[in-house]
Amino acid sequence: MKALIVDDDLALADVLCFTMRRAGFEVVAAHDGLTALERWRSEAPDLIVLDLNLPRLDGHKVCQQIRQESQTPIIMLTARGEEDDIVRGLEMGADD
Repeated sequence: MKALIVDDDLALADVLCFTMRRAGFEVVAAHDGLTALERWRSEAPDLIVLDLNLPRLDGHKVCQQIRQESQTPIIMLTARGEEDDIVRGLEMGADD
């Protein structure tokens, strides 16, 4: 299984990558929205962990673009805890 970790916080991305590797995943990382889409297309991950606050293209738009082409599971990871943010993420196609 391969996971794509997308977060612009490099320290957090490293922790997530380490944790996913320990869980047995092959891991690919991206630190902005456009690179995330490039890596998703080239690496065909089985799971995406996606931050919302990304440079170059935000996480909502990344999620929406992926959903137009695939049903790859997407878990949104964000510091935003408002109900509106959660609902918007789910409406864009996030699985959790």
